Amino acid sequence: MSERTVAESVLPAVSIIIVNWNGLKYLETCLRSLESLDYPADRLEVIVVDNNSSDGSVRYIQENFPRVALSLLDGNYGFCAPNNDGASIAKGEYLVFLNNDTEVTPGWLRALVQPALEDSEVVSCASKMFYYDRRDTINTAGGKITIIGGGFYRGYGALDGPLYDKPGYTGFGCAAGVLVKKDFFLSIGGFDEEYFAACEEHDLGWKAWLYGYKVAYAPGAVMYHMESATFGTRSNAAPNKVFLNTRNRLFNIVKNLDAGNALRALLISACFNFYRGCSYFFAGRFAATGALIRAQFNFLKYLGSMLKKRKIAQARRRRSDKELYALGVIATFRESLEEERLLRLLDRYREDNSELRRRAEISMQDPGSR
Repeated sequence: MSERTVAESVLPAVSIIIVNWNGLKYLETCLRSLESLDYPADRLEVIVVDNNSSDGSVRYIQENFPRVALSLLDGNYGFCAPNNDGASIAKGEYLVFLNNDTEVTPGWLRALVQPALEDSEVVSCASKMFYYDRRDTINTAGGKITIIGGGFYRGYGALDGPLYDKPGYTGFGCAAGVLVKKDFFLSIGGFDEEYFAACEEHDLGWKAWLYGYKVAYAPGAVMYHMESATFGTRSNAAPNKVFLNTRNRLFNIVKNLDAGNALRALLISACFNFYRGCSYFFAGRFAATGALIRAQFNFLKYLGSMLKKRKIAQARRRRSDKELYALGVIATFRESLEEERLLRLLDRYREDNSELRRRAEISMQDPGSR
């Protein structure tokens, strides 16, 4: 997989979909950066799906960005349903799901579509994201799915380096800036709206690989991400994040793993949740402990629905779990444990953590070599 410049004549029509809920303070940076894209204007549309904002977001867009298409919802429907709404009206051959708390570089979109144009089996492409406030530090350079149904971002918290400049394949792309072929996205039913938000990006990448396609990492697709601005915190112990991540991880397990691995993953997840619940409790984070417990009961409420979706997903399966492990799409147990250790360090020492800043040297398998 190369990084040649894509000829303008072959650039496809792309629809960029941005979900907004009271994100007025982020919109100018995001939308102005899109105006500066080095991409043919006649093959680009920007759609903002608004979750019934009350901060003047809609009026601001109408007055300052008249070329942006607006879809106005009557309530806050989270992340999944609004993106599906945008996809249903999008005209592009490709969709890009972009967070409102981002800034893209002029060449971002050209680089993001390139892997899909070079390989027809690539149906999704991941951006190279830096932190908005630390532009030498990786937010995500692709990701791997974990054995407990979630995922971790490759390079999270690392200083940029040559390792993250290599194009290749990856498990999934962060949904703050991920490209997907519209036909594929619609064929899988879009994002699962029962998730509301969180872990939908893992489900999307998983489905691509499971169904015989590929997800590519495009290092030239550089953008900046404020991270968790919608959630209001970067802390992994925020109760709403704990609830959604815990429940939706379990959804992913039930739908996407084969029977034996699903049972194993549910057992490992139960142990992990017990460990994490105790950690929250003894740290005095009682709201997070309660959110974790509620998530597991809520998972049971939706289990019947997930089993129906599992039947569909398994019927369309083209790759075994063994193949996905071999491809590096699903992380090994060792990688998952190492990631959990590093995330704990990051949560404790958010601003200056030399251990995390050495992640470029961690000897995890490089997906660019596959």
